[in-house]
Amino acid sequence: MNNKKRLFAMGMAALCAVTTIGSINVMAEEKENSDGYYFEWAGEQWGLSNEEIDKIKEMDLSFAIETPTESEFGYGQMRGFEDACKALGIKVAGEASCELDPATQQSNMENFISMGVDGIVCQPQDADTAASRFDAVVDAGIKLAFTGSKPDGYEAGEQYVTMVTDEFAEEGALAADYLAEAIGGKGKILAITISSVNAVSNTRDGAFVDTIKEKYPDIELLEEGGIESASDAGSVASGLLAKYPDADGMFVTFSTPALEVLDIVKSLGKDDFKIVTIDLDTVCCIDMINGGNIAGIVCDSAYYYAAAAVVGLAKDYLGQEVPAELSGPGKQVTVDNMNEMWQWSFGTDVPDTLAEALADAK
Repeated sequence: MNNKKRLFAMGMAALCAVTTIGSINVMAEEKENSDGYYFEWAGEQWGLSNEEIDKIKEMDLSFAIETPTESEFGYGQMRGFEDACKALGIKVAGEASCELDPATQQSNMENFISMGVDGIVCQPQDADTAASRFDAVVDAGIKLAFTGSKPDGYEAGEQYVTMVTDEFAEEGALAADYLAEAIGGKGKILAITISSVNAVSNTRDGAFVDTIKEKYPDIELLEEGGIESASDAGSVASGLLAKYPDADGMFVTFSTPALEVLDIVKSLGKDDFKIVTIDLDTVCCIDMINGGNIAGIVCDSAYYYAAAAVVGLAKDYLGQEVPAELSGPGKQVTVDNMNEMWQWSFGTDVPDTLAEALADAK
């Protein structure tokens, strides 16, 4: 698959008014319901009835999605997007990834506009300049549902419908707890964080650092290495480990750069070095199962991120109130709960290679 995008065209339909209410905490677990398409949050139901779905189908809507990276997390988002669109009778008009690159995001948005889509689900990159990339989308009358962050200056109910998000600070804190436990509550650690403006990663990274400094006085954070993209992680990790060969572990901002770090650590023969990251990945999970360098993973639900966004856009087309924010939890992944967490995060069973590794570990 092309690392930048995969797109295909569909048609366009009419617009409805935008209304918003406050924040809702989404704990998304889709359930069978003959009366419509729903998943749960905090004892409530988020979705549409069959009657509402019929009205959406009559509109002949087409939506597009851009994921932040082409990764298992990104594929999980696409899967949730596709399943929700299918359930609601909405055409999937385009799918793309931006690899955290604002310029690629600009190109993707221009492509979506040219397709004449009715709604877009995506995560804005570089929030303080993102409005310049989305103003044309708004001007074209296309409804937006953001994941993780929003452009500075944008308001729900005006330029966009809703933002689906996590308790990102909680995820960073959980990662800090995981790494602290892995190194026995004391020692020296490193961190690889996102250096560009990315609200999701910046919040998680900052919470990791703050939790280590405030909660673990016997752990010294030697240095943070900043990366612009996942491909930078290998060289940054090499430099940090050369400078601090006695470090006990490292936090890596998310799983794609963690793969680069894992390769470096193994090439150096650092068998006892511990890595903690955020977001599930097959290679990271297998290494964790086998007692390798990956000591912990924190995950959220990529699948329901996108599904919740699609429902929000559909509700807005029906003229219904839509929460300004839909927020879900992060969770620690263990070998024992990995099957469950994979299903929750990506909306599918673990791949065969991971299933085999889990079976062998029993």
